[in-house]
Amino acid sequence: MRERNLSFYVILSLLILTGFSNCFLFKQEYGKKLLIEGNIDSGPGELLWETIDYLPSGPTSFGINRRKEIFILDFLNNRVVKFYKNGKYAESFPQLKNIKLMDIAFDKNDNIYIEYVSGDIGIYDADMILKKVLDLKGLVPPITPKITPVEVTNRNTILMVNPKINKENEIIEVDTTGNIIKTIDKADGYILTKGEYYIKGKPGEGKSVYNNQNKRMFSIRKLKLEDESPEIVGIDSSLNLYFKIGVKGSMEDRILKVNSGGKILADFNITYSSGHTDVCRTIRVSEDGNIYVLDDQDRKFHLWEYSPIKN
Repeated sequence: MRERNLSFYVILSLLILTGFSNCFLFKQEYGKKLLIEGNIDSGPGELLWETIDYLPSGPTSFGINRRKEIFILDFLNNRVVKFYKNGKYAESFPQLKNIKLMDIAFDKNDNIYIEYVSGDIGIYDADMILKKVLDLKGLVPPITPKITPVEVTNRNTILMVNPKINKENEIIEVDTTGNIIKTIDKADGYILTKGEYYIKGKPGEGKSVYNNQNKRMFSIRKLKLEDESPEIVGIDSSLNLYFKIGVKGSMEDRILKVNSGGKILADFNITYSSGHTDVCRTIRVSEDGNIYVLDDQDRKFHLWEYSPIKN
């Protein structure tokens, strides 16, 4: 009888602990390491940052493909610089002088899509051999780096943002021949990731996360970010979303990892070095949920990798 009662209390304790952990989610922790450190210059494996007419200029974006290879748009050197997943320098790919690189994305076959400042899209194979250029200047006006990202969906369609003065932006979906498939909806802010999710507001509802079928997933209020301006900066293979929230008056951004139902799985801060941190679109998320941050300081650039700590 005593053994039966003991078993009952053990099972009851497990049920209570399980319920407690579900109600008060034990958030995942992330560890940080320096993956790449290189010189700020124009040699192999180097990137260039400068201040021109009092304005900082440097890399405009970077991307991580499915093999976790890293491609950085070295804007001032007019080239793409590739690193292996272990951070070692691989190769540089010079571009034509009249081509200014703005943003980069990959499809499911690791083909590379580079958006030029002109609004055109260059499509390259995985070895950075140019396959074609899509003339999309009529769809999206010439743009400033870091303002309007390009994304490639799992359907191998391309999404671009047509910026509006009132900050409600049309998301244009085109195929790989440059034909418009549809204009998705107006999104609030320059926010889009993999064509699956974006943020917009509705009267009386506040901001919510929607998918590309215009289905509301969850309210931003659920994340308790009423006074913040979150951006979706990534999505992993489990369809978890990664939000960035600027921490006012600091060299930090807050990162939230959230599942598709709006439950917060991780909540932590990333810290930038005090160089030209406003130059590059600095955060990328790989399919396995690692977070990458590019910054610079003291004539060195750094690529930091934040990875989930496995218990």
